[in-house]
Amino acid sequence: MAAVEGVARRAGKNSVMVLAVLTATVAQLLDLSTFVRMVAMHGPIAEGNPIVNRLLIDQGVIFVAVTKLAALALVVAVIAVLAGREHRPRHVRLAAAVAGVAIAAGLLGGWTNAIVIL
Repeated sequence: MAAVEGVARRAGKNSVMVLAVLTATVAQLLDLSTFVRMVAMHGPIAEGNPIVNRLLIDQGVIFVAVTKLAALALVVAVIAVLAGREHRPRHVRLAAAVAGVAIAAGLLGGWTNAIVIL
């Protein structure tokens, strides 16, 4: 009976982390999609981040989009490693903090892009 409760408890923690990763992914894709629309409407000058602006001018939208997706993959991998497995150490709070920052950054980026679009 205790083994079944342990499995159910781990499954509950995993589903919360899966939801956090999915939410972070959606937030980052919101940022990316509004960024592409903003640049299409207003050009590279509309981007406020000087690093992204320079990449956009030098390399183009496709490069920036691929870079954003690669960074998202890295963040998801970091969350997965920190969340751990049954036989590895877990750092659930740190994984949740990384996911929270990714969600907040994606929402903030999407919101500021939407303001420029409107």
